[in-house]
Amino acid sequence: MTVKGMEPPGGRLGDLLRGSMSRPAALDSQRLRALRSRIVRRAMSAIQKFGRFARKPLADKWAAINATFFHAERRRLHRALIGPHAPPRVLRSGGKMYIAYRPDSDCIFNQHPEIVQLSEHWITDNLINNAGDLPRLYALLLNIKQVLNDGIVGDMAELGVYRGNSAALLSYYARIHRRRVLLFDTFQGFDRRDLVGRDESRPIEFDDTSLARVRDLVGKRDVRFVQGRFPQSIPPDLFMSRFCLAHIDCDLYEPAKAALEFFYPRISPGGLLIVHDYGNPHWDGMKRAVDEYSCEIPEKPIIVGDKSGTAMIRKCMKT
Repeated sequence: MTVKGMEPPGGRLGDLLRGSMSRPAALDSQRLRALRSRIVRRAMSAIQKFGRFARKPLADKWAAINATFFHAERRRLHRALIGPHAPPRVLRSGGKMYIAYRPDSDCIFNQHPEIVQLSEHWITDNLINNAGDLPRLYALLLNIKQVLNDGIVGDMAELGVYRGNSAALLSYYARIHRRRVLLFDTFQGFDRRDLVGRDESRPIEFDDTSLARVRDLVGKRDVRFVQGRFPQSIPPDLFMSRFCLAHIDCDLYEPAKAALEFFYPRISPGGLLIVHDYGNPHWDGMKRAVDEYSCEIPEKPIIVGDKSGTAMIRKCMKT
């Protein structure tokens, strides 16, 4: 650049200065021509590709479109699977949430369309506990359907209803298959008389619920609510009942032990006992109750990889 009223000096120095002033403009012109050339080449390539696509048979067109979206989805999936919520990074960080595939039977073959509706009940008033525990929801859904589709006779029951999230699953399938659901709970939290032994130092928990609240979520049809301390609350007519499935989620050793002693003999052959929190050291009385009772029966628990290590015991079929 020159100051007004001044000219570059003559000789070699002047030539150098004049050259340096014109070089940026020359470089900008070269870059612009190169950019135009790239745009033209890409446009021509796109036109040629479109021409080849337009000449394809219709079936081949659909195949090409599907392949394009498939590769885009694969790239998106790959980014997720190397992110902070995928192994091994999530396991090294100690994070609580991780990325997992949904079952093929659901997301690919759409065999469980009801899960959308059931997932809404699953998280109602219990978002923090249940929204991140899809493995447990799927485990309950798949095994409930398996038992019922196998034609195992009997009603369904749950001990430890809290706000009714899992009870809503049981009642949904019970109505379809014309079964009853029996729901056992104080509907007021722990009974103080069960806070003994290994549980004596625990406070009253899960008292932020009510029978009316559960009834609103679960519904009344084909459901019997049994309120009170278990097993003292069991009505006399239920001692002759048969069950195809019982879900035990009472957290404490004493009611869990009583539940196993009551339900197992009344579970039909091929029926299922589901015990929540078996693998959760916070509620270690659940594991103790199951392990002790398992020594007296031929079956052993199978552990589900959900948040709290649900255990399942399927009763042997008679031979």
